[in-house]
Amino acid sequence: MKHSKKLSVIRECMNNQFLCRCYFKYDENYRYYYINDVNDEFVLGQEENDFLLDGYTINKLSQLSKAEIKDDACNEINRLNGIISRIKNPEIDISSWQGIFQSLKNLDKWIIVSNEYDNNGFFYIGTIIKAGKNKLTIKPFDADGIWLEEMKIPYEDITSVSFDTRYINNWRMYLERTKEG
Repeated sequence: MKHSKKLSVIRECMNNQFLCRCYFKYDENYRYYYINDVNDEFVLGQEENDFLLDGYTINKLSQLSKAEIKDDACNEINRLNGIISRIKNPEIDISSWQGIFQSLKNLDKWIIVSNEYDNNGFFYIGTIIKAGKNKLTIKPFDADGIWLEEMKIPYEDITSVSFDTRYINNWRMYLERTKEG
C-alpha cells in the first residue's frame, strides 16, 4: 500500500473515529486501533480488542503494510457501550523517537518497547531513564518483577512502544505496592 494511501485511510479513521485495521510488516495478524495522531513517520493509536480499549501504541508508519477502515457494527457497539467517548489523545510529541520518549518520561509513563521483526527481537517493560538523541535508556524488569540493569536501545532497533495498557499498569501497581519500583 502506498504511503499516501495509508495516510489517507489513517486520517479518515482518526477524523471519523472509525476503527482502523492495521497490518504490520512484522506480523501476520492485524490489530485494531482508534487513531489519535499521525504524521509522515509515526502513528499513535488506542488499541481496541473485543470492545475494550487497552492502552496506546506508537508504531513507525513505514512498518505499516496496509490500513483499512473497519466501519461496521463493531463501531456502533463501541459507541453504544461508551467506548468511543473514551478515545483520548494523550498529547504525545510524535515528531521523533526522542520526542516520543521524552513526552512519555515527562508524563511518568511505564512502557513496553519492542522490536517485533524476528526471533532475535526484544520486548522490554520498565521505566524511561533518558531519551537521548539516538537511543533510549530504559530500566527494565523481568517476568518475575526483578529490576535489571539499565540498558541503551538504539532508536533504529525499535518497532513500537506501548503505554497505559492493562499489562503495564498492573505490573506498575504490583511493583509499587511491593516497594520494588
